[in-house]
Amino acid sequence: MIHFVSDESLQKLMAKHSNIEKLFEEFFFMTKSYDIASSTPWQPPTDVYETTKDIIIKLAVSGLKPEDISIVFSDHILTVSGRRNDNSAHQKVCFYQVEIRYGYFERKIKIPKHVDANNINATYENGFILIVIPKSEKAYNSTISIKITY
Repeated sequence: MIHFVSDESLQKLMAKHSNIEKLFEEFFFMTKSYDIASSTPWQPPTDVYETTKDIIIKLAVSGLKPEDISIVFSDHILTVSGRRNDNSAHQKVCFYQVEIRYGYFERKIKIPKHVDANNINATYENGFILIVIPKSEKAYNSTISIKITY
């Protein structure tokens, strides 16, 4: 018995075959810029600790400029976000090891205590952002955008 395959079905099959070949090449030879789950924001390593007067947050964000980072405090949540660009994405390269995350990042940190949001201070030095949030007896429920100094 002879079965005929329509041109449309054959084209779909060839497209899938091409996609599978491309995936194989990218996986085994890493000829493409490493961009797994690029739609999902990555999170920079973060330390959060408390002193008698302040809550301190330290984020590792090497390779970024302070002007590429946004810090917003609203409803007891501090949000730090930005984007680290991959300059090698414009070239065809073969990676041997890929550990640095690129693309959009976002880190949300719940601040469990009353703080003085108007006096939050953020500094950038040697690839780290240090955010100092003064504790307060009263709660402040405003949205504040924090400027980074360096």
